[in-house]
Amino acid sequence: MENKKIQLAYIDEKVILTMIITALLGLVITGFKYKNYEHCFDFHIKAKANFFRTDEPIRFETDALYSKDFDWDFGDSESSQTNINSVVHAYNQPGEYTVALTVNGTCTEYKTIYITRAPKLENPMLMPRFVCPQVAEVGKAVTFQDTTAGAHSWEWRFGETASIDATSSTASYVYKTPGLKTISLVLNGDPKQLGVCKVFVNDKTIAPSRSNTRPARQQPAFIVVPAKPQTPTLEEQNHPQPAVTEPPKPQGVTISKQELETKLRGVVNNYLTAENFAPYFCNNLNVPVSLNGTEITFTQFCNKLGSIKTDKKIKQLNVQQIKSSETNCLIGLNVSLKMKQGFLGIF
Repeated sequence: MENKKIQLAYIDEKVILTMIITALLGLVITGFKYKNYEHCFDFHIKAKANFFRTDEPIRFETDALYSKDFDWDFGDSESSQTNINSVVHAYNQPGEYTVALTVNGTCTEYKTIYITRAPKLENPMLMPRFVCPQVAEVGKAVTFQDTTAGAHSWEWRFGETASIDATSSTASYVYKTPGLKTISLVLNGDPKQLGVCKVFVNDKTIAPSRSNTRPARQQPAFIVVPAKPQTPTLEEQNHPQPAVTEPPKPQGVTISKQELETKLRGVVNNYLTAENFAPYFCNNLNVPVSLNGTEITFTQFCNKLGSIKTDKKIKQLNVQQIKSSETNCLIGLNVSLKMKQGFLGIF
């Protein structure tokens, strides 16, 4: 019988070395991603207020109790960064607002609220008049003083705690965190006698050297007063003016959230432009758009969308509308836009 020779397959040593290096590199990358991955846990936003109306304080709270950094975006171009799980804010205009809370810089939750216009006061004397500084500084006492005639009790809230902070006509407070704060004052225990102002709290400043020290300019205080008397003057009562009929305001065309997002994808695919949205914005295409936290106009937003070329690059497009309660016109948008991995583009 002839001897049969069995030949074994031979693998080059360089191939084996390359496979080992590739496997080790994959393990290192996987380990790095696992170490730096932070799981987003479920949390919620709660809004608490007697009334959801203009110029009345609303307390926003979250059940993300074990977090350290809270980045609040109130949907009206104002934001606040805190290290506590609650914040107070008041809206100046009626409409629909989407509040966004980012926890620890990674996890974001949204809540939509509807603000109505506060009714006019029948008695303008109910409006609190108090001295409210424009700026403050972390760690330094700032003083507030009520000057309302007939006031006999005071409830101050200075925008950092959930409780009443002071109960005297003149009160001082030391802020612990920087940012925009909403101060509210209720007189005589009556929610109708409510006044609101806002103070921007700066972070601690480092004292300059004596050679460069200059006297700091004192920031002027201001007094919260009604914008206009609610009752006519004696001259106006004796000589009444003929009623002036205001022209009807333009009304915006209603569009649903889903339909608006679909049309915006049409802008991405370059078969729609900003002008196609004029009926929804009452022909004002320069309304503010908060795009991933950056403020731009709607026209600029459409230009950015058009540069993407195809909506296949978009992973998520979430749009929240802000409408005028009087005209139904869109007066702003809050947009969260995420691109698919590998399509970073200009965003």
